[in-house]
Amino acid sequence: MTPVIVRRSALRMWAMAIGGIPLVVIGVDVLTQRRITDALRSVLFRPEDTQIFESRDVIWALVFVGVGLLFAIWGVRELLFPSLVLRADQDGLKLNVTGPFRPATLVPWSLVDDIGTGTVEDEGAFLEVLWVRVLPGHGIPDEPWGSRWLEPTTLALLSGDWETSPARIVDAVIDVAMEAARLGALH
Repeated sequence: MTPVIVRRSALRMWAMAIGGIPLVVIGVDVLTQRRITDALRSVLFRPEDTQIFESRDVIWALVFVGVGLLFAIWGVRELLFPSLVLRADQDGLKLNVTGPFRPATLVPWSLVDDIGTGTVEDEGAFLEVLWVRVLPGHGIPDEPWGSRWLEPTTLALLSGDWETSPARIVDAVIDVAMEAARLGALH
């Protein structure tokens, strides 16, 4: 049986890593020679209206460097060692709903009632999700990471940054569940 493995999109992780670089460059520029910021200041302000740097600018520069490095390091880490979002194998569904650097939660097939796709509304935007209806004793936290409870027994996994569409994943997961049930019946 071939397991279904879902990871985040490499393109999105690459974009996150690249997105952190301008923050680092601007932050380092403010903290050092200020070549870029002086050039921008001369374009945006008349010489007599030029802004001076204050201590809060240094604080913001440090925040830019920190956040930029965090984005860049996290993006590269996800590219080199992609995190598991979902895995379906003969044991059940392994869902990464406990947060980063924590093990995935295993939901045995005996506790999975149904699986499908849908959309949820989040502040006016409609997000594509893969939902899993589970039975009591599932072990999923009350406040899951990267997902949300739609109903007391239905968990929606946000799929916006996945490498594969939820519809394809659902079909593959159903095939794995059927195969696991068939193999379980033979034993």
